[in-house]
Amino acid sequence: MSSGLPWNEFKLLTFDCYGTLIDWETGILGILRPWARGAGVAASDDQLLAAYGQAESAAEHAAPGLIYREVLRSTMTK
Repeated sequence: MSSGLPWNEFKLLTFDCYGTLIDWETGILGILRPWARGAGVAASDDQLLAAYGQAESAAEHAAPGLIYREVLRSTMTK
């Protein structure tokens, strides 16, 4: 199956790895679902991911220089 793209003309390809190459939602939900159950939080997967996304964005804006591991840690402590 040909895509019709002239692959020999490309010098560089980039990918957004989170969500494109890595299914991060499954991993995040694997942490959030048990946490929510234990905390008595009744929320759908979409609601959990939306709340996580807001907390992650806030953590990134509060400390733009953090490495992603620290952003994750900060996100889960909010």
